[in-house]
Amino acid sequence: MTQRRMVRNFTDEPLVPNQARNLINLARSSPRAGNTEGIRYSLLEGENVETYWNITLNENARESFPWPGLLNAPTLIIVWVNPKSYLQRYSEDDKKETGLGEDEKNWSTPYWWVDGGMAAMSILIAAESDNLGSLFFGIFNHENSLKREYSIPTEYKAIGTIALGHPAKHQRASKSTSRERATLEELIF
Repeated sequence: MTQRRMVRNFTDEPLVPNQARNLINLARSSPRAGNTEGIRYSLLEGENVETYWNITLNENARESFPWPGLLNAPTLIIVWVNPKSYLQRYSEDDKKETGLGEDEKNWSTPYWWVDGGMAAMSILIAAESDNLGSLFFGIFNHENSLKREYSIPTEYKAIGTIALGHPAKHQRASKSTSRERATLEELIF
């Protein structure tokens, strides 16, 4: 998988029917602390994709947006997590002794973020296996507007959005790709 790259320039060719649903189905097998069912997905296709961009990238911002081909992606998946689901799960008899069900502050590592990231990565890798391009990106200050638009319960928090589609032939590299990667020796303590 060393060739997996984030794609920022897509064609407008749609995915095959149910292809995105199959990717989400694969993500259901991602690791989850205590087998908690606290991850949900917004699958956006067609008009919902345009609505997403209207909310998150207004017309003025589009004029200077460095990745206009990103807006061609025919499918977007928003990954959502619910910390309360983790508190409930860790309040059950088999997990109660951990004390993690009492308060979010008891989690030195909030596993809803970890699990949501693993689900997102599962989708990115599965998309690569399907010969699709993908890009994970943040929602930043648009989360509440997206929740209202797509009727997402308030207790859910966004991990981010994944754009899916067929990569355009020309890909302009992000400036970040010119940064040197650490060697394997540098990464291992």
